[in-house]
Amino acid sequence: MAKYPASIEKQLSGKNSDKSILKRDIDIPFISRIPEKELIDFTRNVGVMLRARLPLMKALSTAEAQTSHKKFKPIVADIRKSVKKGNSLAKSLEKHPAIFDDIYRQLTKVGEVSGTLDEIMLRLSSYREKAYKLKQRIRMALAYPGMIIGVAVAAVSFLLIFVVPTFVDMYRDFQAELPAPTKIILAASNFLTNYSIVILAGIVLIVVGINYGLKTTKGRTFLDRLLFQVPYFGQLYTKSLVSQFTKTLATLLHSGITLSDALNILKESSNNLILQKEVSLMSSSIRKGKSFKQSLTDSVIFPEMVIQMINVGEETANLDEMLSQVADLYEEETDIMVEGLTSVIEPFLIVFIGLIVGAIIVALYLPIFELVNVIG
Repeated sequence: MAKYPASIEKQLSGKNSDKSILKRDIDIPFISRIPEKELIDFTRNVGVMLRARLPLMKALSTAEAQTSHKKFKPIVADIRKSVKKGNSLAKSLEKHPAIFDDIYRQLTKVGEVSGTLDEIMLRLSSYREKAYKLKQRIRMALAYPGMIIGVAVAAVSFLLIFVVPTFVDMYRDFQAELPAPTKIILAASNFLTNYSIVILAGIVLIVVGINYGLKTTKGRTFLDRLLFQVPYFGQLYTKSLVSQFTKTLATLLHSGITLSDALNILKESSNNLILQKEVSLMSSSIRKGKSFKQSLTDSVIFPEMVIQMINVGEETANLDEMLSQVADLYEEETDIMVEGLTSVIEPFLIVFIGLIVGAIIVALYLPIFELVNVIG
């Protein structure tokens, strides 16, 4: 791992931004103003051109010409103009903290000072692309069942509000006792029809209440703990957290940033308060002279296997490489879990929706079948 002078270490100890890549990767769902793919392409293109010995100004001018996104193009132009005035690239990026997070800017600063900006930019693009793909896979895994459930709720609501009431007049002249399933469906339809406004108002109030609660520390802490405890999804969420954290830390360490400074950068980088607290404790323990392994002793997020691999990395002075291996391992396990989730949940949801719709239809036609039997 490269070692840098104290002056560079001092540069790395600035205030952290809360607009970090980890926060944006773990928040589900999240829609960025500037698509993540645009930033990845910009970073890779600049890195490739710098590797080809093009001057930074030429690389930025070419990147600006290649950018087609209406909101991102003016930002690239502003960065180019700032560099042209004599500012460093890292300083120019500070004008847009919502797009170029603290990790991005710190690594760029290290690359400029050490003369390895091309390598840093290529490493940044690779790191962010992996995080982006992982985030997209998790989003798709969560969005698909949500979409299916939404369609199911809409279909059932349509049947209860618009279809079931048409059978009411038919059943008024029915001389026999209605079957229990039919009574239940008619009661549900009557309730949904008469109290639809109240139900919608209740849903809105619940959503607003949850949104307000999540803005409080207690509410966020409760949700963060709950996310770890949900069957299957909790494991998926934990693995994605571990993968992203270790990959980010490995990138920082490989770029020459010390472990203490890297943890300071990452301290506020996650939107999960449990992870924030653990990183803060890690940073405090490291400053007190403890090893990285010792700082993870009471962790509720990082499994024992990860802690042991980190211990091996410390003992062999290859912590960044070991963290990269951990990140790759957990990224692969996350992929497997996502694929397993989508392959299992799709047929399950289809069968579930079919049973609900089928049950409603059968309940509606049961009196007709009984009437036919009586006449027969």
